[in-house]
Amino acid sequence: MPSYLITGVSRGIGRTLSERLLGAGHRVHGLVRPGSGADLAGLGFAGLPAADLSRPDSLAAALAPWLAGLAELDGVVHCAGIVRPGTLSESSPDDFATQFGVNVIAVAELTRLLLPALRAARGTVVLVNSGSGLNARSPLTSYGASKFALRAYADGLRQEEPGVRVCTIYPGRTATTMQREVRAAESGEYRESDYLRPETVAGAIELMLSLPADGVITDLTLRPAGLPGPSSPDAHR
Repeated sequence: MPSYLITGVSRGIGRTLSERLLGAGHRVHGLVRPGSGADLAGLGFAGLPAADLSRPDSLAAALAPWLAGLAELDGVVHCAGIVRPGTLSESSPDDFATQFGVNVIAVAELTRLLLPALRAARGTVVLVNSGSGLNARSPLTSYGASKFALRAYADGLRQEEPGVRVCTIYPGRTATTMQREVRAAESGEYRESDYLRPETVAGAIELMLSLPADGVITDLTLRPAGLPGPSSPDAHR
């Protein structure tokens, strides 16, 4: 039975993916914030380790008890992310630091801690990036900068860990709470029917995880069928 760790399981793509994998009989651990996760208890998670991704330097200590019992891990899916909309003239050092902390540094540190178990299983790392990781645009330039950095991290990890599959997915606009926040920052209308469903993105991630061992999907751009491609202002998660 494959085993996975997923971040961002409280809502959106992370929750949808967790429910799909659990429904298929996989062993799924969901990373949650300290003091949260009560609403997830009945879904059948193998474990709900708690750690604060906004404090990457705390992850090793927070996850030590859980990691001590982890011999192998077939995959980790980094779904958690944060966006601080604003023009560059409005974006403070804290806006940049917060987004880079969760979107890049926490991803790197959590993956580092999991590498022994991932190597043992010849597992898969899935990085949920964004259309903003292909084309940064206002008022999400600082967010886009963090997602560009995540692309660089994926390239380096792939070179350094040839026994671990490294996959990046770039979803376009997806019907999530984050998208509501983005559209509000853009002073635009939120039209759920125009966007990708979380189930569609989760299905693509399942494909990455389940691909036979002789292949890897290194990069996948996924966008709503009715909207323009990744060079368009409309192509970000």
